[in-house]
Amino acid sequence: MSARVPTADGLELALELWRDEGRPVLLVHGFANDRFVWEEIARGLPQATRPISYDLRGHGDSDWSLACDYHLDDHAADIGAVLDALGVERAVLIAHSLGGNAATLFAAQEPARVEALVLVDTGPALSPAAWRWASADASEMARAYDDVAEYRQLLALAYPLGAADALDRLARTSLARRRDGRLEPKLDPVLLELQGSEAELRETEARLWDALAKLRCPVLVARGERSAMLGEAAAQRMLEQALGRGRLALVPRAGHAVAIDNAPGLLAEIGAFLAEPAGA
Repeated sequence: MSARVPTADGLELALELWRDEGRPVLLVHGFANDRFVWEEIARGLPQATRPISYDLRGHGDSDWSLACDYHLDDHAADIGAVLDALGVERAVLIAHSLGGNAATLFAAQEPARVEALVLVDTGPALSPAAWRWASADASEMARAYDDVAEYRQLLALAYPLGAADALDRLARTSLARRRDGRLEPKLDPVLLELQGSEAELRETEARLWDALAKLRCPVLVARGERSAMLGEAAAQRMLEQALGRGRLALVPRAGHAVAIDNAPGLLAEIGAFLAEPAGA
């Protein structure tokens, strides 16, 4: 079931409520994706869970910010807004890339509201070169298309490890029809222009390391085995220097887009993590 909820600054976010009852699990996607990127994960989570996914501001069917409020703090605040709107006091957060960094900040700021945290191929020290490459891909795809099939062809190039059914779904859900009948990605173009300075990026990285060190909930770092975005050394540093209750899982046959590349492999790691005793 789809729904919409308000943010603190007056925007509306689009939600997908996959089940009505159970242990709340909030799924937070990464840059240039949408809430349906989690569909296979949401449907595959244990029946005792209540999976919820939403479109980040400026993405998918959520509102665009006319004030260009797309900072990490805005995304972190939106996590709280979604939980508030649904009456959820405490949830498991499963978050990828940009969404993972927002979830890390939220979990450090609101520890009582986060039962456990799954960081999917994300951390403070994402490769700048790989991030520029991913941003360039998103910019290249931010144009008009005659049909879904044309967009699907480009997705195959952008996600070379992507499972066919996941790419088919992404192609169907990611496009909006323009007045001239052509299709374009559901993404605020402003997001493609937001490039922080080197100093701002270093400041954000330092904030994220500090936030990781403050986490008290169990944490799973699920890294794509072939990821060029979250390096092995950075993932190990997250465990050794920051995460008091964390562990690392390598998802095979996956790059940065783990849920697109190998959802069954990611599901297996998440399922095992959620089944662990709370004190483990």
